[in-house]
Amino acid sequence: MVGTTRRNGFRQMGWAALALCVLLLSPASALDIIKTIAGGGSLEGYKPLDSNLLLGNSQGLALDALGRLYISDSGQHQVLKLDPSTGIVTVVAGDGTAAYFGDGTPGPSAGLNSPGGLAMDPKGNLLIVDRGNFVIRRVDAITGIVSTVAGIGLFTGQVVGNNPPAPLGDGGAATSATFANMGGIVLDSAGNVIVADSGNNCVRRFTIGGTIATIAGTPQTSGFSGDGVAGGATAALFKQPTGLAVDRTGNIFIADSSSRRIRKLDGTNTINTIAGNGTGGGGGFSGDGGDATMAQIGSLGGLAFDPTGKLLVSCVGAGCIRKIDLSATPNIILTVAGNGAAIVGDLGPATGATLSGPSDVASDSGGNIFIYDANDGRVRRVDAATQFIDTVIGTGLQGFVGDRGPFQDGILVFPQGAAYDGAGNLYVADTGDNAVRMIAPSGIISTIAGNGTGGGLGDGGPAVLGTLNTPTDVAIFGNTLFVCDNGNGRIRAIDLPTRTISTYVQLNNPVAIIVDAAGVLYVARNNQVDKVAVDKTVTTFVGSAPLNTAANPLGDGLPAANATLGGPNGLALGPAGELYIADTGNGLIRKIDPAGVTSTVAGGGNPAFPSVGDGGAALAASLNNPLGVAISSNGNLVISDSGNNRIRVLNLASGTINSIAGNGTAGFSGDGDAAASALVNFPGKIFAYGTGVVFADINNNRIRQIVTAIDIDPKQFSLAFKLDFAADKKTGELPFAKDVVALKAGLALPAGINPANLIVQVSIVDLHQEIQLDGSGKQSSKSAKVTKNHKATTGGSFVFTAEQPPAPPITKVALGLKGVSVAGGKSGKPTSFTFTSAGTFRDELGRAGFTDLSTSKTGVKLPVRIDITLGTTTFTGVTNVLYKAQQGKGGAGKSTK
Repeated sequence: MVGTTRRNGFRQMGWAALALCVLLLSPASALDIIKTIAGGGSLEGYKPLDSNLLLGNSQGLALDALGRLYISDSGQHQVLKLDPSTGIVTVVAGDGTAAYFGDGTPGPSAGLNSPGGLAMDPKGNLLIVDRGNFVIRRVDAITGIVSTVAGIGLFTGQVVGNNPPAPLGDGGAATSATFANMGGIVLDSAGNVIVADSGNNCVRRFTIGGTIATIAGTPQTSGFSGDGVAGGATAALFKQPTGLAVDRTGNIFIADSSSRRIRKLDGTNTINTIAGNGTGGGGGFSGDGGDATMAQIGSLGGLAFDPTGKLLVSCVGAGCIRKIDLSATPNIILTVAGNGAAIVGDLGPATGATLSGPSDVASDSGGNIFIYDANDGRVRRVDAATQFIDTVIGTGLQGFVGDRGPFQDGILVFPQGAAYDGAGNLYVADTGDNAVRMIAPSGIISTIAGNGTGGGLGDGGPAVLGTLNTPTDVAIFGNTLFVCDNGNGRIRAIDLPTRTISTYVQLNNPVAIIVDAAGVLYVARNNQVDKVAVDKTVTTFVGSAPLNTAANPLGDGLPAANATLGGPNGLALGPAGELYIADTGNGLIRKIDPAGVTSTVAGGGNPAFPSVGDGGAALAASLNNPLGVAISSNGNLVISDSGNNRIRVLNLASGTINSIAGNGTAGFSGDGDAAASALVNFPGKIFAYGTGVVFADINNNRIRQIVTAIDIDPKQFSLAFKLDFAADKKTGELPFAKDVVALKAGLALPAGINPANLIVQVSIVDLHQEIQLDGSGKQSSKSAKVTKNHKATTGGSFVFTAEQPPAPPITKVALGLKGVSVAGGKSGKPTSFTFTSAGTFRDELGRAGFTDLSTSKTGVKLPVRIDITLGTTTFTGVTNVLYKAQQGKGGAGKSTK
């Protein structure tokens, strides 16, 4: 949570429009704090459909004994868990980087590389096919610690240094074996682990801590043969086996994908085909209602058994899930999902829905079928009772984690430039995602341009459907958002009211952009800065005719045209029209004055100087690849000293320089605390807004801000909670409940607050309520509305389907503005208010999994987040409500606050 507290109180975490104090006048004080405002997010804590979540193309589904669904998200290199009792997604393994590390540490701290097949052992340990690392990992059910249980981390035949090609490793320890492009994984009744070694065209079996051997197929030999040969399983030929399933008697079923067949390995080590005739190509489909061995089934993914013993098959190429009745003679095959003409088809019959590359399938104890709809980036569910299909995680939209999610940071990839509009929306060049994202003042992130794929299409249409190629910076003039579409060699323009995109001007390799009050663009590219007039005429402003003399290699003191730049990046305009340039390649900050004369204002000093020159003259300081500059509200110059991993401030009046964030060590730390002690990692372009600054923390994949903080005494706040309820003793459901949350506060605030700028926002868990005053200081008639309806739970096994929003909570607010310059206010008195909400916790308890409403003597903590916004300044804090209850007769009970 980005809002942290001091002394367990509340701390200002937003932009100060109230002139509380001035930032960046001097070296950072304890009152200058840093926080993340976008990026660095993960799926942890998301509701499945609260974001534009596009899962990676993967094979990997598993269910545990409690019905919790595990999903391999190969795109984010993580394994997720979706808990149906709460509807919350958590990260089980993977920190989001494609890497191999973390054995002996908790799962979310470990590195995975394109995880695939999943399996759950009888003790609840999760096995993960870590495909890109060519190993199998295990997450311990009790400790959550990750370990490698098979594989040495090399692919079969890989040559390392002067060593011979890495051997397969059969007959030796499983942890010394090699694999090649693994598929599915499954366990037999004895606890042996069986894996489809697709790249080696065989199926292998090992024990944890034991040895490994091939049990079907001839390793590294591709083909189709061996059916019906008694005991001949290891002499048979397979072609890219993928899915695996084991029946109740121990027979192993193998999806022989490129042979377009499903084959069975029985207890006598004999192979036979039970489905598929091997014809029809990868998209082959025929034979519904008939003999499974005569059907065309195409390329294959995962296999699974339903509770009745029928075999479920992911037909990847044909885009469907089929079911084989193995008890019938002959075995009958039918389609249960997909192959329909409808687009997607959620909330309709599963056989009328569209699936695209379904790569895996799983079934729970109730017969509900889960499908990894890989090319659509979703996991779908077929309801056992209705046979209707819906989506349980992933929107399937081109988009990005975090879109539409409240109070989520979202995920950015190498973000660079950022700019604010007049309404306080922040626009970010999400470079690695080939998109422009918008973060609203409420914290909601959305994509406004680019669909995540690199390209240059879409001019004249909706920006969100267009394509960008490595956007590096943005700037706003009026209702137009300009984008440096670097890879396409263009400046693109987005009309914000209509959200349409067009090409504004063609310029090779634009990297930074800024716009003056007249609408003239300055664009840094190559070794120059160009001006683009309102009529789109392009002229080179800086660096058109560099002199490069030995006596004056930079061109200082000469007209801008004669200056020499080395790959300029950041740009800033001063109040008198002077242009500041982050001259990245030369390690300098340059200035072009209104008369067009060039000078150097920072950099060029001795890199060995203590603290790279902090506290001294800026011209004696050392800068390392500076990427960004900005003019702060008090006229000082803020610099992203990228290679030195610092944010620095140049006092233009005195010529001295100091660091305000970062100490030269690359890293990430300090959110919510003093900026001076925070770590940054290659900070990029920087942007001033209000009394603070925003910068791209590139290698941390975040947009961060530095603002002035004030501390509020926690004694000024009180929070009370009370809940009376009645519940069904058998189900634990809450038919009705009465609850109250009350917040009381008194704030000592300066005079001059416009009452229309005072907003109180209270988030009880994830329920967002807002109170707005009108111009006279009275509660607005538009207040007390739920600004985001969260999804309520319903009965049944899977509460994340068929959800309906709850009735809006009843909110009562009393606000007395004392001590501010509004009608009736008395200067010097604290501003006080109270906030009361009824109907808040009722649904949250059910979603938190309270099936028995009795608690232990210590109670249960429920998180509460409170944001109080004054103008554009937000005070935020997180506390816990202690919930205690004792269920009485008939389910009735009372809580204590």
